[in-house]
Amino acid sequence: MADNFVLLLDNIDVLKSLDDLPEQQKVSARIALNQAATKGRTRAAKQIRREVNFPASYLSPSNGRFAVTDKATNNHLEAAIGARVRPTSLARFAIGSRTTGESRESGVRVSVKPGSVQKLPGAFLIRLRAGTQSLDTKSNLGLAVRTKSGRPPPGYKPKQLADNLWLLYGPSVSQAFINSNNSGVATDISPSFMDDVEFEFYRQLDLRT
Repeated sequence: MADNFVLLLDNIDVLKSLDDLPEQQKVSARIALNQAATKGRTRAAKQIRREVNFPASYLSPSNGRFAVTDKATNNHLEAAIGARVRPTSLARFAIGSRTTGESRESGVRVSVKPGSVQKLPGAFLIRLRAGTQSLDTKSNLGLAVRTKSGRPPPGYKPKQLADNLWLLYGPSVSQAFINSNNSGVATDISPSFMDDVEFEFYRQLDLRT
């Protein structure tokens, strides 16, 4: 499942009605949208990695976590970039198997934001049963913590595994890309997306006239 950021070609001066476009303008618009979506996805992936410690391979379009999910056609001038909404196991951001040189009770260090390391006291890595967790895991590992009270620990929506056992996770790709309060990477780079669309549309149109 993915959240989609949609590019719709509807704000260029020469376009009066998408339904009434001459064929050459439809072709130019289709090419412009698809090229801008591909270029924009790459630009957005780099920006996401500056904010969240995902490896480059994690956001590769080939694995489907962050990819152009819909391409424009001549009769449907819309392209979409999809970002996976499945929560990311915090174990993906763990440094080593546990805090180096310390006991399990000492916790685990994680690096969610590049250049920043946080120690989670009492946290430990556990192996999850295949197919039982709706998380994006690495080697099927999770990062868990036990609470004496049974209440959830601090953090973003921890997932309960047992009476006092909680699974921790970090931001999903969707959270990094599309933010519900009109901020985030998608909002930040929207102007450059549309600049790319407009530039390529007119370039393609010149080639066809």
